[in-house]
Amino acid sequence: MTASDGKSELGSSDAGRPNEYVLTKEWSGEQERLSLLEATADEFSISALGDAGFKPGSRCLEIGAGSGSIARWLAQETGDPALVTATDIDPRLLTPLGDDGIKVLEHNVLTDDFLPGSFDFIHTRTVLEHIAQREDVLDRIAPWLAPQGVLVVVDCASFPVFTSPNPIYRVAMQAWVDVLALTGTDYEWTRTFPEPLQRHGYRHVGARAMVPAMQGGTAMARFWSLSLETLRPRILEANLLPNEAIDEAQRLLADPDFWDLGPGFIAAWGRRPA
Repeated sequence: MTASDGKSELGSSDAGRPNEYVLTKEWSGEQERLSLLEATADEFSISALGDAGFKPGSRCLEIGAGSGSIARWLAQETGDPALVTATDIDPRLLTPLGDDGIKVLEHNVLTDDFLPGSFDFIHTRTVLEHIAQREDVLDRIAPWLAPQGVLVVVDCASFPVFTSPNPIYRVAMQAWVDVLALTGTDYEWTRTFPEPLQRHGYRHVGARAMVPAMQGGTAMARFWSLSLETLRPRILEANLLPNEAIDEAQRLLADPDFWDLGPGFIAAWGRRPA
């Protein structure tokens, strides 16, 4: 690690491969982690959907629905749960949505299709950032939209943490970024929003950003604590941080006296390419 900028040097290891599904639901803390993400980012996603022109009666697709909070919101706001489809590569936490009338599918956005014109709104959050072929996915999604249909992409952007004055927090979050980069994740891509949608021909694009203040011990800090913990074995395997440094970062994230900026979220939206 370099003390000047807090960036870690990637170690030589097999800690990841492109498009590996790293943040799996096999981990015992994953449902809590996803629930904390919902508490942190749902309001932002809902605001972005509103900015993008969401209307009742819209046929909706939620890609990578996690544990289903946005799919539930879409079902409520669209007025008919049958208009909402929630997908995930591992949909085990989405099963209860089926009891509410929402269609739940196991679906891989890289290989599985929908009929052209199937949806008026497609929302996806913290999915494309993890897919090495994210630019190809923007083209794959486009035909699934109706002619005036809208894609809303919400992803994480880690840029605020690299300027943190706290070296413990800075290097721990840099290790999180670096170990996920081994599997194809790119948080710098998110920082360019909405340019990727423009480049792929989406029309009437827009964007909004959220850079939250974070206090130790809050739901947001707990989310990042769990995110760091689930990646601990990979961070150690890649020689990015020693175990003691991760422990120190975890103590910091639990301390109510700790304040800093959390990683940001950026939303971009646009209508189906002509």
